[in-house]
Amino acid sequence: MTTLSKTILATSVTGLVAGAVIDYSGFRVTAAWVVVLPLGAIFYGMFLISFMMEKEVAKFDEDEAKELQLIKDGHPAPK
Repeated sequence: MTTLSKTILATSVTGLVAGAVIDYSGFRVTAAWVVVLPLGAIFYGMFLISFMMEKEVAKFDEDEAKELQLIKDGHPAPK
């Protein structure tokens, strides 16, 4: 996992736990604090997307670096 994935996962867990405590404990808080639970779910979705795309992005970056090196060396890019 990359640093970005770990950060998004930590934010997700924090949002879900804090939102669950706020929503289900019966505290009398401002209505704006209820937004924390859905934000945790949104960040969890972002984590899943970034986690699934890590390998594909790394492969794309590697392929682009190879093509750039071929261009710098003066060879035509393979088709």
